[in-house]
Amino acid sequence: MSREARVTVPSKMHPGRFSILVVVALWVVGRHAQADEPVSLDRFYNVSIGHYQVLSQAGRAIGNDANWFMNQMLMQYSKFFANWQPKQRARVIIFGNQQDFLAYAAAATSMTHTTLAGFCHLKTDADGSRYFELVTYHQPHLWRVLAHEGFHQFAYYELGRAIPIWLNEGLAQYFETSYVLRGRLVTGQVNAPQLTSAQGMLRTQQGPTIAELIQMDQRTFYERPTENYPMAWALVYFLLHRDPGPYASSDMKRYLQDLKLGKDSVSSFRQRFGRDLEALQEEFRRYVLGLKLSAR
Repeated sequence: MSREARVTVPSKMHPGRFSILVVVALWVVGRHAQADEPVSLDRFYNVSIGHYQVLSQAGRAIGNDANWFMNQMLMQYSKFFANWQPKQRARVIIFGNQQDFLAYAAAATSMTHTTLAGFCHLKTDADGSRYFELVTYHQPHLWRVLAHEGFHQFAYYELGRAIPIWLNEGLAQYFETSYVLRGRLVTGQVNAPQLTSAQGMLRTQQGPTIAELIQMDQRTFYERPTENYPMAWALVYFLLHRDPGPYASSDMKRYLQDLKLGKDSVSSFRQRFGRDLEALQEEFRRYVLGLKLSAR
C-alpha cells in the first residue's frame, strides 16, 4: 500500500566529492561488520509518486526529496535510449543509519563490508515478478549513491545483462555528478576524482587500454577497480562529448541501440567508434589529458 506525498524540491542537493570505490565496496575487501537482525520496513515513510516507490527510515523530507530526485534522474537516464518505455515502479530504500543498512545488506545479499554505501539487488515479489531494489542510507554522499546505483537499476530494466561492464559502470559514474541548481537537475559534469586518476594513468601509460576495457568481463573489471573505474568513466565521457553534434544522431546512441538489439558489444563498438583502436586510443588520450574541471 502506497502513501502519496507532496514532493519538496531540495534547494541545496549536491553530491559533493566522493570516491566511487565506496559505492561499489562489495568488490573491495574490507573489514566485516557484525550482522544484526534487519529492521522491519513497515514503519518506513512510504512515498510512491511517478516511477519510484521510496521507503525512508530517514524521515519524510528525505523520502520526498529522494522520490523527486530519482524521477528527475530517470528522465536523464531515458534520454540515452531511443525506445525506452516506462517499466514497473522501482523501489528505493533509504535507511536512517549505517547499522540498520548493513544489517539489511547482510540479510539480503550476505554483504557485510563496512565500506558499503549502496547496492542494487534483484528481488522477487509474491506474484513471482522480479525487480531491482536500490538500497542505501542517509549519508553525506546520498545523492551521488542514488544517481549511480539508480542507473544500474535502470540499465537492468532497459538492457538486462547485455550491457558491457565498462559501459554500465562508466555511465553510472557519468550520472554521479548530477546535482540540483535552482530547482533543475544538472547532469554530465566532469567527475573530478575519476578525471585526476585517468589523467595520471594516461600520462604514465598505465591502466587498461580501450581494446582491453571493451572486452573485460565483470570479474576482470572488478579485480582492479582503482584502474578500471576511472578509465571506464573517462571512456564514456569521451565517447559522449567527442563530437559537437546532437546526441540523437551520435555514434553513442547508435551503439546503445545495437546493444538493445542484441548485437555483439565489441564488434558494434568497432563499427561505431572506429576499427583502428590504436588511433582511437591516441585520440582518447589527447582528449582526456586536455579536460579541465568545470567551474560552478
